[in-house]
Amino acid sequence: MNSITHMSLLVTMACNLRCVYCYEDKTGAKMNERTAYQAVDWLIKKSNDMKIIHIVFFGGEPLLNFPLIQSVVAYAEAETGKLGKKTNFAITTNGTLLTDEIIMFFKEHNFKVMISFDGTKELQDSQRPYSSGQGSYDRAVPKIKSLLGIMPNTTGHSVIMGSTSPEVVRDALQDIGFHRVSLAMNSQSLFTDENSKEGPARNTQSMLSSIEEEAKVWHKLIKELDVPSLRKLIGRNYLYGALLYQLHQGKKKYFCGAGRNMVSVTPSGDLYLCHRFVGMDDYKIGSIDQELLDFKDFDQSPVETNESCKACAARYYCGGGCKHDHVSATGDVHLPEEQMCNVKRKELELAAQVVNSLTPQERSWLIKEKVFPPKPCPLDFF
Repeated sequence: MNSITHMSLLVTMACNLRCVYCYEDKTGAKMNERTAYQAVDWLIKKSNDMKIIHIVFFGGEPLLNFPLIQSVVAYAEAETGKLGKKTNFAITTNGTLLTDEIIMFFKEHNFKVMISFDGTKELQDSQRPYSSGQGSYDRAVPKIKSLLGIMPNTTGHSVIMGSTSPEVVRDALQDIGFHRVSLAMNSQSLFTDENSKEGPARNTQSMLSSIEEEAKVWHKLIKELDVPSLRKLIGRNYLYGALLYQLHQGKKKYFCGAGRNMVSVTPSGDLYLCHRFVGMDDYKIGSIDQELLDFKDFDQSPVETNESCKACAARYYCGGGCKHDHVSATGDVHLPEEQMCNVKRKELELAAQVVNSLTPQERSWLIKEKVFPPKPCPLDFF
């Protein structure tokens, strides 16, 4: 079995918001310290000889159980330290419960923080309201700005629904102060039937239009040698920037870590393929009390096994896509949705045009100005 190095620890299934696209089973369960410590011990053991493990605090809203997060961080650092290992920490939070104490804790322990926030006040309030129906924008924004003042590399993550313009969302996040932005199309919850699914269906046309415009901007700014704007563009379009890095460096992506090197742990200690499948029995792979896990066929790469992926030119860019997205769209964990395949193929096509249009001088300039990283030496093994 592969070494497992990444764990999403669902410290609570409760949440103070009621996002219209939420995909989780809203049980409200809360993890206790014993289960959390046992999960850390399990991860350390399953990481085998790997020197770094990764723990992501998730929910619900994980800050509803902040005391447990503090305890787990102390325990994981102590236990990995005994073995010459290291723990990297991350958290995904809606930002409404941030305090100065929490922010400084994140800073002290080098957390990678992702804030789930959907852009303008209108979008945020309509898509991510409190259970009372009240909007969350006004409460979250001052807290997020305090976080960004201390941890400027925090990522803002937004969900695009319906015909919402990605550019509008990116502009709104940048106005708040985010330098790093990631966007995702909404996917339907697996806990609702076809007749009661919430929110509008996916509309990928706005995303396609956005990336076409983005490619034009890349071309223009490179020809103008505009370093500040290029760096700003990478931050606004974090995932697309990573695509350019991938093409420029010749890297391949085989598939996500779910079913390979990552798991998610529920408050009861059950293990699931990833946090998005928690509560779905078909995607439960065991528990932290068990030695052996049942990954079924989830550890197979769609790039190598799915006929539609094997023939796709973008297979080593998207890596077969998100398994949860597949199930919510097609009902099959291995079968991607054609709309999203079209988006990924278009991203690859446009990024390839940008990279292939570069002159040797422009490539050297982009590396010198640290817009692109240098290609790795083929003799570097570490």
